[in-house]
Amino acid sequence: MSDVIEMHLKLLFDLDTLLADLEEPVYKKIGFKIGDTERMALLGRRSDLLKKLPREIAEVYEMLKKRYQQAIAPVENGFCFGCFQQLPTQLLTRSKEVTTCPNCGRILYWREK
Repeated sequence: MSDVIEMHLKLLFDLDTLLADLEEPVYKKIGFKIGDTERMALLGRRSDLLKKLPREIAEVYEMLKKRYQQAIAPVENGFCFGCFQQLPTQLLTRSKEVTTCPNCGRILYWREK
């Protein structure tokens, strides 16, 4: 996977996490609030990030986002940190293509050591 696509996926993941956190009652209880204008700006940024991804990757991401809270998962020590299953050896040789976990289907990325 190219570095740019990986960066956009990670940014999209972070933005989706932030948007989900905004809806959590515990954050509202402690006074963490965001106005409609700011929320719309974040949703606009999310839309911009999706447009920067190749269409097929954006579609896979959106499909996974509906299924799981986290659509992408890091790989560490040969394990998918989305489903905590060990990955087949052939997947551990990092390729330039978008790779998904054969167990849970999440888009995988390798953490920098």
